[in-house]
Amino acid sequence: MGSFNLFKHATDYQTFKAGTLILQEQERYGEEMYIVKQGEVDIFLGQHLIETIGEEEPLGEMAMIEPQGIRSATAIAKTDCQLVPINQKRFMFLVQENPYFALELMKVLVRRLRKVDEIIKQTMN
Repeated sequence: MGSFNLFKHATDYQTFKAGTLILQEQERYGEEMYIVKQGEVDIFLGQHLIETIGEEEPLGEMAMIEPQGIRSATAIAKTDCQLVPINQKRFMFLVQENPYFALELMKVLVRRLRKVDEIIKQTMN
């Protein structure tokens, strides 16, 4: 995942056991997003599994872009996980110092938006 591999050797990670709720849909944003260092996380929209994300992939990134919003999905640890937290200050540093970080994040957002578009199309048919 390009710029997200910056975090593969990070030591400031948080550990989540399999089955642990990480982010809750409709909850007010926290103050951080995460990069998966190790393990897998299931992303749900309502009761629907949207995708399973793995190492070097972000989650909760919308909190960095729209800090006053609400979570758009639920994230649950599929396996034991290590997640690297990124707060607003760190996020702004990464975006300013490494433009590819921002570009990679935009690619992730577009990919996820397309998945949600497909789900909407399927429910309309």
